[in-house]
Amino acid sequence: MAVELPVSKLGGATPTPPRPFVWLTLFVVFMLVGVVSTLLLWPKTEPTGSLWFWTRLLVLPALAWCIAFGLRLHYFDEENDRLRAEEETTEVDRATALRFAQEPLAVLGFAYISALGRANAGGRIVLGEKALAAVTPHSGGKAIRHTAVKVSVKDKDPERYRACFVDLLEQMSKVLAEIPCTVPLNVRLHLPENIDKKRLLDLWKACWRQAERRSAPASLLSGDQGVMALDEWLDIKGGPTLEKFTLFVSVQLHDKPPENSAEAAVAILLGWAPLAERRGLRPLGMLHRPVETGDLPLNGAISKALLWGKADAAQINNLWQAGLEKNDKPALINSASDLSLGLAKADDFAGIHDLDVALGCPGIAAGWLATALAIEHAAQTNGPQLIAWREGSLRLAIAQPMTPAGEAESRA
Repeated sequence: MAVELPVSKLGGATPTPPRPFVWLTLFVVFMLVGVVSTLLLWPKTEPTGSLWFWTRLLVLPALAWCIAFGLRLHYFDEENDRLRAEEETTEVDRATALRFAQEPLAVLGFAYISALGRANAGGRIVLGEKALAAVTPHSGGKAIRHTAVKVSVKDKDPERYRACFVDLLEQMSKVLAEIPCTVPLNVRLHLPENIDKKRLLDLWKACWRQAERRSAPASLLSGDQGVMALDEWLDIKGGPTLEKFTLFVSVQLHDKPPENSAEAAVAILLGWAPLAERRGLRPLGMLHRPVETGDLPLNGAISKALLWGKADAAQINNLWQAGLEKNDKPALINSASDLSLGLAKADDFAGIHDLDVALGCPGIAAGWLATALAIEHAAQTNGPQLIAWREGSLRLAIAQPMTPAGEAESRA
């Protein structure tokens, strides 16, 4: 569920103060009414030189005007106080909601398998290296422009998935061993729709048992949920469903690869940041709440992602994008210029790292692979990274290094 910041209902409106010209005119009217009414209603037998005559003639109209003016001033002051109190309440609620929306998840570890290797693939992409080329699929047939992961078993898809699961678990073995047994740990699998996911879930559980890991329940993520599962996690106000660690695993393999596709396997271990700190675990970085564009204009969605991720536009020198549609890419470039992102100042937008161009579209693993490479590069450059991917709709997130550049400079 998207976090919405409270907005002031006043819209800059303030109560109108008493207008001098209006009240001066009213004073004249009050006095005229007093004079006329007194002269018309004064008994002819009564003398006009008495104190009561002059009181009715001048004092009472002036007193009535003063009372009316005082009530108007009182209303003005009361309305000002009410609006000020509402504004202060809105500001407090907004600050509370913003702190809640900016809470990140700690990245304890990650692993990936791609055609550009299992480490520093992001660095190779930054240097302009590409693996996407026309090659013969592992299943045979004519050459197709795609990339495939290199695993030990190449014949049947289930066995290739098993090999990927085992490989990821081996890469993650050290960090998984550091998670205290007293802390909840679970696994979420994000797998392609065109395969028996229940069978792959059972396969994962078998690989987990074979690795002799502690008990960790595993479940499936829906196809369109993906990385937005982090948004649901961060929506939780407290309790064991918030204070936990979760290993997210996504694997995209192809028996018959589509044109310009990529195979990839990704695992990212995330945890609630305060819990990781209490347990003495050192995160690699922080992953902030993802933003779904939905009905939002792209500029607004990017601005919200920057706000959630505690990042200034000028700090964003790198954008990791994957699984995008044709129109998404020029739209992101335009928004980068509109919002004065740091990467917009580079020649030829060199800070935009397109996984679809370097590897091919990673399918179901697009968001996770882009996230893993962004986290990796954030640690290398000590700067925030913008991530963009598509899972039904365009989605955005910010990955921060463990010590953001601004904080590092201030501590120097």
